[in-house]
Amino acid sequence: MMLHDRTPAISRLRTTLDQWSSGALPADVVCARFRLAALEWNGLPERYESVLERLLQPLDTAVMLGDDSCGLSRADLAQALQQWLDHASQLPARH
Repeated sequence: MMLHDRTPAISRLRTTLDQWSSGALPADVVCARFRLAALEWNGLPERYESVLERLLQPLDTAVMLGDDSCGLSRADLAQALQQWLDHASQLPARH
């Protein structure tokens, strides 16, 4: 069940992935938006934060090197981030 208070953040992250996948958004913006959402996400288990960081590492590397060369293709990485978002969006909120 998707909770109302997370819906705007989830929607923004889905839009971010779509924009990045189409080449309209740079990798550093994707990293920043996902990290900010994770910080603001009440009840996000530490393991989800760890997985997110592992997924964002290739993007950080690409930003540092000034290109998109990373271990995964853009499509594969976008799919992995989408799966993370799908699973994280199902978590119950803690207050």
